Amino acid sequence: MMSNQGQPGEVIVPMPEIEQLDFISEQRNKLKSALLEANNHGSGSSQRAKPLIQRVPRVLMGVKEDFKKYFEPRLVALGPLHHGNPKFERAERSKLKFTALFVRENDTTDDALFNKIMVEIEDLKKCYDPEVIKDYDNEKLAWMFFMDGCAVLYAVYYGSRGEFEKLKTKVDLMVFAQLDLFLLENQLPYRVLEILIKSAIDPKKWEQSITGFIGDNLITNIPGGQKSQHADGQGDRQDYAHLLERLRTTLLTGKKEERRSSMIGEMILSLGDRRKGRKTFRSIKELKESGIYVKPSKRNSIKNISFSCNIRGRLMMPHLLVDDSTAPKFMNLVALEMCPDFENDFAVTSYLCFLDSLIDTAEDVKELRVRGVLHNYVGSDEEVANLFNKMSRDLVPDQEMYFDVAEGIRKYCNNPLTISVAQALYTHFSSPWSFLALLGAILGLLFSAIQAYFSLPQNKESGSTP
Repeated sequence: MMSNQGQPGEVIVPMPEIEQLDFISEQRNKLKSALLEANNHGSGSSQRAKPLIQRVPRVLMGVKEDFKKYFEPRLVALGPLHHGNPKFERAERSKLKFTALFVRENDTTDDALFNKIMVEIEDLKKCYDPEVIKDYDNEKLAWMFFMDGCAVLYAVYYGSRGEFEKLKTKVDLMVFAQLDLFLLENQLPYRVLEILIKSAIDPKKWEQSITGFIGDNLITNIPGGQKSQHADGQGDRQDYAHLLERLRTTLLTGKKEERRSSMIGEMILSLGDRRKGRKTFRSIKELKESGIYVKPSKRNSIKNISFSCNIRGRLMMPHLLVDDSTAPKFMNLVALEMCPDFENDFAVTSYLCFLDSLIDTAEDVKELRVRGVLHNYVGSDEEVANLFNKMSRDLVPDQEMYFDVAEGIRKYCNNPLTISVAQALYTHFSSPWSFLALLGAILGLLFSAIQAYFSLPQNKESGSTP
């Protein structure tokens, strides 16, 4: 039996105090590590921070439980986060086929491509949290990247060209599979695709197919209309983290169309500016009643939103395509922006919240449709309104993103003269029938006045004189 007395002169520290000292020491070490990380983060490095490929942030999943299906793969698992799930077994067989065809078409071998992935495997592993890939050794991870990367390139090239006979896959399955390429948890390091493209016989062919695929999947594209500019800016190459980030970058790329107000418009806005805080805007319907109309812009960047005034107000917005892929893309782009290691301006989140401020009811959606801004391929206008109201709930936008637009609208709506004129126009000219009714009333009054004039005694006498 041990004694707690010790040797003469020795200080005995009770066990609880020793445990407390260990705890304090551990917490101090954590504090030092946090300080070191903060110093490194703010060291002035000009290199753009790339986010890790990770799971959807818990804070988003907590408030968007109804949208859980938008974050999970439907047909195919890419990368380690959903690898090995039995429900993707059929897709694994398809990936084997696509990989073999990619290897054959580029006159190479699986060993050659696999070895090129292995050369950079240590850097590729840095694209993930170590906890995510702890169950995979280098060879297993490299083989997964090789298989998934080849399959993605082959499916994107022939799928986007509509050559499904090359893929020997049904069209509807390919559509769902392509949606899985833009899920945050289903991303491959973009570097994997670059390694495989550079190893191909015709690298330009595969690179252009990826560029076109991204352009075709913009939520600001017009189906059947003129395609967007597929290039990310002026053809400059960027160090993307993955396909989802490249989609986001393309959505934000492009020059903003400058729309200036006329001299009269500036006067109208300046008069409205004198009554600060008197008016706020909420929906497209309210804007219309205030004399503001919406018009589609020619560029696809979601930052390309502007407000100008001649006599009426004009809100310019990019086209918005609403189909079955819109909500999953929006929510995964929002999830990407919420990743704690991704430095960004929350542009997609802010755009989504701005849309929600304009869309309250089915009537707002209808007005956007009539104006050619929104293209609805999902169902009723009410369904679209409910979808945007739900998607934007509990999101925090960057208030500065569309500040100038909101200020212009506020100034316009604060001018009592514009409101009065707009309400008169909205009441009497909102439809052909109301216009015809007003015209009929005016003509009726005119004819009554003429009849009354000629019915006066002096006019009767002058009218009867030979």
